[in-house]
Amino acid sequence: MAALSVVVGLGAAPALAAPSDGDRTSLSYVALGDSRAASPTTLTQFQGCSRSDTAYPDLLAKTIGATSFRTVACVGARGENITSAPQLRFDGFHPPQIQAVRPDTDLITISIGANDANWGNLSRWCIAPIQGMDSQCRTNPFYVNGVNDGLRALEASVDSSLKAVRARAPRAVIAVVGQGGYFGNRGCYPANPASDADISFIRNSFLGRYNTILKKVSERHRAIFVDIQNQVVGHDACSRDKWFEGFVPTSIYLGFHQNLKGNQAMARLIAEALPQDLRTSR
Repeated sequence: MAALSVVVGLGAAPALAAPSDGDRTSLSYVALGDSRAASPTTLTQFQGCSRSDTAYPDLLAKTIGATSFRTVACVGARGENITSAPQLRFDGFHPPQIQAVRPDTDLITISIGANDANWGNLSRWCIAPIQGMDSQCRTNPFYVNGVNDGLRALEASVDSSLKAVRARAPRAVIAVVGQGGYFGNRGCYPANPASDADISFIRNSFLGRYNTILKKVSERHRAIFVDIQNQVVGHDACSRDKWFEGFVPTSIYLGFHQNLKGNQAMARLIAEALPQDLRTSR
């Protein structure tokens, strides 16, 4: 498959696209990644890998009619937990996620790198505890250097992960799911308690560069990059119709994660980015 990066439009409603008819009678799908793919809630956060059954991989599997589906996404996962290192969680050690991938796997989605980049913890430097206060994290040398270091770690992590996954499943369609959606162009209380300038810095100078790296590395390994941040504008944590939680969540989904509408939207965007033959006929 030729190198491909995809930007897909998304309408106002986050309803899932219906599968189209195709020639396939089977479709195997494996989901890898961190909490972006696990979508933890207050009900699941202390259970094993904290996966919820409303995470985007579960919804995507139904959308495309996957006949075999397995998700091994795990909260806190780093690139090494994809490729080689077991991950310790509440219920014990989980083997490297790549073990779930077979040579004949048809589709693999992957959300990885957030913990390697440490973006969530770094962004907490931007919190302004008093409304109207400006923490000016955008000019804080510790924060700015942390962002630069994190992005270097991100690229190395995603590159090694995709290299290993591509080697294990040479013919699979691999979709790398973009980061972001939590931030618009302003702060708000209590969801995103930071100045407008700092929020814009996180969105553009941190997550914007983050997604540029994901796109570049995806192309290197013949994977599809699915942009999320730029396709969900107007549904950040400060919006009336929010699909993503901010620093302070207001739903059962945890902060800096998508809620149910966000999972639905992400599943739709990914489905629309996939080749048309990745649908089973029913």
